[in-house]
Amino acid sequence: MAKQDGAEDEIETGKARLFVPSDLAEGAGVPLDPGQSHYLRHVLRLAPGDPVQLFNGRNGEWLARIARFAKQGGEAVAERRTRPQPPSPPALVLAFAPIRKQRLDVLIEKAVELGATRLCPVLTERTSHGRLKRERIEAQIREAAEQCERLDLPVLEEAQPLAAFIRGWNPEIPIFLAAEAGEALPLADALMQCPARSAVGFVIGPEGGFSGEELAFLSGNALLRAIGLGPRILRAETAAITVLSIWQALRGDGASRPPGRTV
Repeated sequence: MAKQDGAEDEIETGKARLFVPSDLAEGAGVPLDPGQSHYLRHVLRLAPGDPVQLFNGRNGEWLARIARFAKQGGEAVAERRTRPQPPSPPALVLAFAPIRKQRLDVLIEKAVELGATRLCPVLTERTSHGRLKRERIEAQIREAAEQCERLDLPVLEEAQPLAAFIRGWNPEIPIFLAAEAGEALPLADALMQCPARSAVGFVIGPEGGFSGEELAFLSGNALLRAIGLGPRILRAETAAITVLSIWQALRGDGASRPPGRTV
């Protein structure tokens, strides 16, 4: 019976794609942690000998085969590289005030999918969800990168006060503040003033908006450029998705095509 289109590629690349910290090279044994082993064995129903895709943010993407499962994890063996590691992209930084759990889940997932390279939690006067579960967010970052076929992981910075983040910003990199009101350039107009594929940063306010004192500090800072997101007030996670999407479409990698895998 003839194979359907794409059937051979699916057999070669496998159904699973995992981030691993280990180095990847031909013939290298790659440890699988207990969560990955459980996912492959009990969720996807894979067995030793089945293919998986692995990436580590350094060595590209590799076709590997499951070698064994064990109580405390498992192991795969890398066979060959299917995609090279691309050069590191320009910094795409998203600074955001922590928000409620379900909305933060959306923000993190979509920021990874939209190419953010640094995720920077900032604490504001109206931040009511300042305690972040770092391990949980890092797991979300890995899962989102696995799903969207990124070959790197964005860096999750430690939470810090908003003023400290702004004061530590590199003045050579443009940074935009999503403004709810006041004078601001329309988002697209502001972004088109930046060179294509340049480093850039965005600051998204908290639920309830910035306080008056914070607005005075932000408006008086020469580094920040206020941008308007339209006539409606957007939730924090929607604002984050909006700025990243429009940046990628106008000045980022939205028009690029991903490199194909070798099969």
